Amino acid sequence: MSKYYLIFGGIAGLASATLEYLLFSGALGYDKSFGVVFGKILALIGCIVFAVILIRKLQGRISFVRTSFSGLMIAIVCSAVSGIGYSIMHYPDGAFFNEAKTYYFEGWKEANKDKPEELARTEEAKEQINAKFTIKHHTIFDLGMYLVIGAVFTAFFAGFIADRNSLAG
Repeated sequence: MSKYYLIFGGIAGLASATLEYLLFSGALGYDKSFGVVFGKILALIGCIVFAVILIRKLQGRISFVRTSFSGLMIAIVCSAVSGIGYSIMHYPDGAFFNEAKTYYFEGWKEANKDKPEELARTEEAKEQINAKFTIKHHTIFDLGMYLVIGAVFTAFFAGFIADRNSLAG
């Protein structure tokens, strides 16, 4: 079963990394970040559904625990692959994100143009924006998002697809 976790988690992770690349390269437009997060979630959910259905067809049945475990494993693999893709975009110095950082900073300035007390903390705002583009921030955000989505969706999905006679194995 572990090869299915790797295959479907890898597919979801590659979709996630591709969407992030398109966003941060400017191909989609920097204002599409919500759509990218939504696309990443849909890729993960789609891969979980296909993997669990495939495992059920191969085994004839699937338990609630196996369904939940499968979803979490796919989410972890997806997070790892997405993190590797993000790390590659950061190589060697993170200059790939400079235009996106500038876009978000200009948006912050525009949103706070009538608030002199906020504009006084320009350097702090730049540091906060730069912190959002670090590998650490990305990894924590993605791993948390994927695990929560994977756990919640898989538990819900397991109620429909899991063998009703077994709660184990």
